[in-house]
Amino acid sequence: MKGLHQLLSAVSRSFYLSMRFLPREMRPGVAVGYLLARATDTVADTVDMDLKERLALLKMMGAAVAGDASHEAAATCFGRLGVLSSVQKHRGEGELLARFPECLALLEALPPREQMLVRNVLSTIVEGQAWDLEYFAEHSSVTCPEQLEHYAYMVAGCVGEFWTRLGLLVLGGAFSTQPEEVLLRWGVHYGMGLQLVNILRDREEDFSRGRSYLPGDDAEPWLEKAELWLKEGVFYAESLHNGRLRFSTVLPAWLGLDTLDLLKQREIPSSRKVKVTRGRVYSRMWKAFLFSWKEAL
Repeated sequence: MKGLHQLLSAVSRSFYLSMRFLPREMRPGVAVGYLLARATDTVADTVDMDLKERLALLKMMGAAVAGDASHEAAATCFGRLGVLSSVQKHRGEGELLARFPECLALLEALPPREQMLVRNVLSTIVEGQAWDLEYFAEHSSVTCPEQLEHYAYMVAGCVGEFWTRLGLLVLGGAFSTQPEEVLLRWGVHYGMGLQLVNILRDREEDFSRGRSYLPGDDAEPWLEKAELWLKEGVFYAESLHNGRLRFSTVLPAWLGLDTLDLLKQREIPSSRKVKVTRGRVYSRMWKAFLFSWKEAL
């Protein structure tokens, strides 16, 4: 697709930069999956749009990605996205919605097995996004740990699963030293751990919006679980053969662990988000560069 790199850079420069570190074989599937997921997330987050309309459009997008939408339904979906693109405050996200049909064409151009992986992960992500909208329209808090963990899987854990299956598909034995079942468990938990970090970091902001993703008032067990899962992400990265892949995989885990440390040090709840300093980020990047040269475990 003409302008793919420009579009990726417009919607997330950090993702665009990190994607360029990936092995060439993984880039198309990861890029297409990211663009489609970012498009559905943009619709889910458009708060000025009526909730029922958002849900309907989100589900139409899901059907289009799955290849289940009729010609008429797809045309309706594209038309609504075109209108919605013109009112987006983020210019890149507006362009992404307008070019959603091109993203679907990119999906169709992938090899069949890669297509299926992208379709499967998008189906799960859209299910999670729709659940989030529907659930918090009627409730203010998640009620049990299982509910939170299932949500974290739908919007993030499934991405770790996708990443693993894609890597094994295109790189085979050159992907990792570990067996598939171990990698899948680590990958799912890693994604869920990153999502938990976001939830814990944004907790006070979510409270102000009348919602809580944590069941109960005690965040300590979830801080511990997030730390455990992110450490599994480090184990995952240590098992990877490709240096570029090791760099891209370990860096978010280390930054997530740094964020958890800051959250643990905070004594008084605050609406201000904790943020890893730029100096710490650069330090972690240098450490990740050195880590990328280590032999896989």
